[in-house]
Amino acid sequence: MYTQKITFDPHADTGLTLYLNDQLVSMDRIEKRPFILVIPGGGYSFCSEREAEPIALAFVAKGYHAGVLRYHVGEQRDFEQSLQDGERALIEIKKIDPCFKVAHDQIAVIGFSAGGHLAAAMSTLLEEKPALCILGYPAILASFAEVMKIEAPSLDACVTPETPPTFLFSTFEDNVVPIENSLLYLAALEANDVPFESHIFQKGLHGLSLATKWFGASPEMIDERFARWFELAYEWLELNWSQPKSLAQGEEEESLKPLFEQSLQHLMKEKRIQELLIKEFPKLSEKSYYKIIRKFTLNQLHRLAPEIFSSTKLTLVQEKIEKNF
Repeated sequence: MYTQKITFDPHADTGLTLYLNDQLVSMDRIEKRPFILVIPGGGYSFCSEREAEPIALAFVAKGYHAGVLRYHVGEQRDFEQSLQDGERALIEIKKIDPCFKVAHDQIAVIGFSAGGHLAAAMSTLLEEKPALCILGYPAILASFAEVMKIEAPSLDACVTPETPPTFLFSTFEDNVVPIENSLLYLAALEANDVPFESHIFQKGLHGLSLATKWFGASPEMIDERFARWFELAYEWLELNWSQPKSLAQGEEEESLKPLFEQSLQHLMKEKRIQELLIKEFPKLSEKSYYKIIRKFTLNQLHRLAPEIFSSTKLTLVQEKIEKNF
C-alpha cells in the first residue's frame, strides 16, 4: 500500500491523506479501482480518528483506493472553507498518478456525523459532485449546524435530482444527532427521485464508527448488529458501480422513444411540457397523486384511467407538443 499526505492549509492542519492499493504485476487484469473519500466527524470541533484511518483501511482491504479528508475544524472552523476542502479533495483525487488506475467516474464519499454533514453538502452544493454518497448518522439540519457553531443551510432543502445516489445508516436511539436529521434527508431524496438505501437500526449510540471491539471507544460502543453497516454499504457500492449505463444515457434513450411511451416523470422534466400536462390534467398538480403514477407512460395511464387520460385530451397534448417543439 502506498500512502501520501497532501496538505491544504498548514495553519489549520487540513489536507488529504491517501491510501492507495499497489498495482502489482499479478493484478494487471484490474483496469480501474473505485476511490472512497472518508470524512470523519467531530462536530466541526475536531476530526475523529476512529472515523478516519480505520474506515479508509477497511475499504482498502476490499480493493478500493481511499483517502481521509481533514477539514477546517476547531478554532479554524468555517463551513465554506470546509466545503472548499471537500471540493479540493475531489480535484486532488483526479490528479493521482495514472499508474494507480483510479476510476475517475467511481469516486464516492463517506461521512460520519459532522463529516456526514460535509459529505451531504458536497453532494448537494458542489457543482462537481461525488458519484455516490454514504452518510453515517449525519447532521443535516440548520438547527444542528447552529449547535456545531457553523453557518449552513438545512441540507435536505438543498437536495436536487442531481444529488448522487445515497446510502444512509443511523440509529433510532442516537443520543446526539436526532434521527429527524436522517428522516428529513431521506424524504428529500425521495421527493427528488434520487435513489437511496437506508438502514436505521433501533439500538445504538452516536459515533459508533465500525462498532467492532477494535475500534469501540468503550464497551457501549461495540455493537455487532450495527457493525453490519459496513458490509451493507460495500454491497451497495458494488451494486451501483455495476449498473450497465449512466443516468444520462438512460435519459437519452428515454427521449428517443415515442412521446406516449416515455414515462410521465421524464416528460415532466421539460418545463413547457410540464405546464401543458398540468393544464390538461389538473390532478398531476396533486403531489401524492403524481408520485403514484409518475413511472407510467401516457399510453399506460390511458389504459388505467381513460376517464382522466382520455384519447381526446392525449391527442390534443400531442398536437400542441408537436406544434411547439
